[in-house]
Amino acid sequence: MTKVHLKFIIISLFLGYARAQFPQFELDTRIGSMSSSRNIENAEKDQTDLKTIDQHNAPVSVERTVSPDKYILGPGDELGISIIMGESLTLPVRVTPTGDIFIPSVGLVNVAGLSFSAARLEIKKFIHNNAFPNAKVSIALLNIRNFQIQVIGAVKNPGFVKISALDRLDKVILAADGFHPLAKEYDITVTRKNGTFEKINFLDFVKTGNLDSNPTFLETELINIPFGDVSSNSVSLRGEVNNSGYDIIEPNETLLSFLNRSISLIDESNLQSIIITRSTGKKEQIIQVAPNDFFNFALYNGDIIDIARDDGVMVNGFVQKPGAYNYFPGYLAFNYISMAGGNSRDGSIKKLKIIRKDGTVSRNSNLKLKRGDVIIVERSSINTLAGNMSILQIFASFLTIYMTYLSASK
Repeated sequence: MTKVHLKFIIISLFLGYARAQFPQFELDTRIGSMSSSRNIENAEKDQTDLKTIDQHNAPVSVERTVSPDKYILGPGDELGISIIMGESLTLPVRVTPTGDIFIPSVGLVNVAGLSFSAARLEIKKFIHNNAFPNAKVSIALLNIRNFQIQVIGAVKNPGFVKISALDRLDKVILAADGFHPLAKEYDITVTRKNGTFEKINFLDFVKTGNLDSNPTFLETELINIPFGDVSSNSVSLRGEVNNSGYDIIEPNETLLSFLNRSISLIDESNLQSIIITRSTGKKEQIIQVAPNDFFNFALYNGDIIDIARDDGVMVNGFVQKPGAYNYFPGYLAFNYISMAGGNSRDGSIKKLKIIRKDGTVSRNSNLKLKRGDVIIVERSSINTLAGNMSILQIFASFLTIYMTYLSASK
């Protein structure tokens, strides 16, 4: 019976180690350290703040002529009405919060929810029937309304944002300070004003320019961007790019598709050979992908995509500052590891591998490196066994087992 108790305690201890090893799926749990942001500083320089535009009452910019049959009027739209009889009468009017327009000497007519074409017919009919039966009436759309729309989910600043009736989804996302790194950009749900639901694959617009995947909106509509699951549909991007960090991939997304919509290169980026680190069970597979294979190479959950520096050496894995470094003739692996700040607490310089440009792998730490080589510092053996537990914690655990065993033996 005592032996059974002892076995049970030992099994429980190692199950505890396994739980300590299981990733917590936060933005800093992958190999090495990386920024989870997508170059926020550059994004802030480039993006247009729609709230600022509205505060300055700047005219709404339009991408093309507004279709009278498709544009739906709402509170805030400004119309110009010209009534010509013996003399001309020109009236600027605005749609009220209740959806009416007030025409002096004529009255109120409701146009909420009508297309501009339908509203013109309704207004003309109202003027002829109630005031000026023989007048020539012309109506123009002078200015587009602004309103608030709610964005929830995986954006950096969820809540209400102010847009115009012609602004598309990309402008709405910018007004919400951009996507969260873990946003499922291909699975956005829009709750329309009439209560229906519409699925939007925004990545389709990013990759093809399809405007159906970058729609416009009306008041009271809701945009929901779901969070992706880091444990089931994410990859991480490292190396010579501006936007290193995690990203959510579409099912069966290829490397080419991912690079086209997610990567922000710098001058030193080298795309001639991208390295993919893929975990298969307890093993790691290192894959070099040539440009000709980008189109056919399917990404898997957990892949780490490394973009090397052109004619440099990349240091990845359990080091303080993973990334690409300038090539120095005669330098060995430990020289580059030192440039990367040394191994992290979880890594061991005794467990490293060097991936050459031709795809071969070496574990010779005295190998003279060449341009394009990649150094990967692996997890130490003790860390693999005990996770983040300290030596004192390990000793205390085994002491607990021993004391329990002695107690059970009496």
